[in-house]
Amino acid sequence: MPISYTLDPLRMTNIPEVGEVARTIWREHYASILSSAQIEYMLQNKYTPADLAPYIDATDRWFHVLRVEDVVSGFLRTSRASQNEFKLEEIYVLKSLRGKGYGKLLLGYAESKARDEQCKTVFLYVNRANEGSIEVYRRKGFMVKESISFDIGHGFVMDDYRMEKSLVN
Repeated sequence: MPISYTLDPLRMTNIPEVGEVARTIWREHYASILSSAQIEYMLQNKYTPADLAPYIDATDRWFHVLRVEDVVSGFLRTSRASQNEFKLEEIYVLKSLRGKGYGKLLLGYAESKARDEQCKTVFLYVNRANEGSIEVYRRKGFMVKESISFDIGHGFVMDDYRMEKSLVN
């Protein structure tokens, strides 16, 4: 990663850029996993001021924006789920920058924040068909704990794995 990058907390002024990058990432990444209709349905209310404002200056949830060469190129959304659990809600990097260490950087930051919050476990949900991401998480020490399906409305269903990583040595 010799190219310059920053990872900064979300500001209200970043929301339009984040939304644009998120839509690009979702459409390129999930096209082989989900229908276009489901992708668009899921994006409808995400990455809007109403969705992201609760992460600004919060003490129990965080949203960080990755800039590479001063261009929004990815992001990390996390939260404290309980006293001992830290949730990795979203970790996304533009396709053109994958495999260059930025995902590892974001994941490392999330785990560091979880430790700062004195959490014992980091968990996430990942689509069962998202084999590449599942393999990355496995290599980073996450294990599948359960398979879960839930209705998200309009006839769409999420078929996910809950993956966890212990932070206790």
